[in-house]
Amino acid sequence: MSDGIIPTRAAMEGGGYYNRHSAMQAAGNAAALALWQSAANSVAFGDEPLVIVDYGSSQGKNSMDPVAIAIQALRARAGEERSIEVIHTDLPSNDFTSLFNALESDPQSYMTGSTGIFPSAIGRSYYEPLFTPGRVHLGWNSWTMQWMSQHPVDIPDHIFALHSKSEDVHKALLLQQARDWRLFLQRRASELRHDGRLLCLFPGRPEDRVGWEWLTSELWHALLSMKHDGLLSEDDLLHINIPTAPRKLADIRAPFATGDGAFAGLRIEHSEILPGPDLHWDAFERTGDPLPLARGWTGMMRAFSGPTVASSLSAKPNRAALVDELYGRMEASLASNPRRHEHFVAVVLLHKVG
Repeated sequence: MSDGIIPTRAAMEGGGYYNRHSAMQAAGNAAALALWQSAANSVAFGDEPLVIVDYGSSQGKNSMDPVAIAIQALRARAGEERSIEVIHTDLPSNDFTSLFNALESDPQSYMTGSTGIFPSAIGRSYYEPLFTPGRVHLGWNSWTMQWMSQHPVDIPDHIFALHSKSEDVHKALLLQQARDWRLFLQRRASELRHDGRLLCLFPGRPEDRVGWEWLTSELWHALLSMKHDGLLSEDDLLHINIPTAPRKLADIRAPFATGDGAFAGLRIEHSEILPGPDLHWDAFERTGDPLPLARGWTGMMRAFSGPTVASSLSAKPNRAALVDELYGRMEASLASNPRRHEHFVAVVLLHKVG
């Protein structure tokens, strides 16, 4: 791949697992839908086919509402007969079969009752160019920008860099995040049409807190318990690295800190950090039953981190059993100590002006 980028993570858990365990992400998306509709109402276009891109689609379930909103807004302006291309992008290893099955059979599919909508997919990292210049009218990107393009550094005391106690780890993390954000913006700026819009939603953090401490610590302690029991070695733990981290607003805005406030022809129209939802805690407060909470959060954590953990243990013949054991231990621990999951969501709307 170009620019020396070597992917070091796997796509989300396949077989439709991510679709079944991403309620948190769907609830977080809701915070951005009004802004997304406003973007679709504002973008300029001519007589050309309209192009909506879902950058980092995973298995598609959480893309249905945003894409449907954009289609409705665009056709309200352009007419019901206007052809619209919808292109979903993700890593080559993504479960695109579940995505296209959802398009055909999910009751919430944006294809339901529609004609003149043409979905397709691209299996390639979005740190690479994906489209010819000036092709995209609207881009939607949710719950992917926390993933770094590569492991910036080994982490001796955790599997999530931001929760390490090492300042060197933190410095390497911030440098990698800055490089990735700038590269992502440059790629998308080339692909967007003049006056196009790109909405990004991903884990953020305020200046005084990180978030995710409970769930990431539980996963780390489950790994430590497996090492204690002789199921994993110290070397195994060193090689299990989940290259994700939330961003501060200052880091998001940094590329735009220029005289005219633009970067690569993009301007920020809107940016904020919001508290993230916790549907499992809300249900626990109603029922007092910790098991659905534990299963819900463990399922979510496994959906995004399980394939990367499995890839890190690829040399072990029993890696599937080890992954099952890991998340089984995490679930048991969460059930014994239910807590609210504190996390934050960054919402950023970008406008192509150059």
